[in-house]
Amino acid sequence: MQRVRINGVVSYWLQVLSGVPQGSVLGPILFLIYINDLDNGIKNWILKFADDTKIFSVVNNDKDRNQLQNDLNNLLSWAEQWQMLFNVSKCKSCIWITEIVNTVTTWMEQL
Repeated sequence: MQRVRINGVVSYWLQVLSGVPQGSVLGPILFLIYINDLDNGIKNWILKFADDTKIFSVVNNDKDRNQLQNDLNNLLSWAEQWQMLFNVSKCKSCIWITEIVNTVTTWMEQL
């Protein structure tokens, strides 16, 4: 059973069938224990903070690209196994390019 207190006003008791009560002391610790194995088998860098997960890699060739894709697939498998799916609407990707290839010049040199 759980209830909420805001500014001294208390709600009715309700039965909570899942989740961790917000504001609990053990909630964050239990969550960290629950996701502790999320990065098992991940080859690229992964950062976990609270309920955010970031994976990143330097991709220079197809092998690097395939490894990153394998890691993403492993994260998805973990999420499905533990019924803790990622919120796709909050997922983002970012690409940094450090070298610009002049494709027009390359194409013209082939003529």
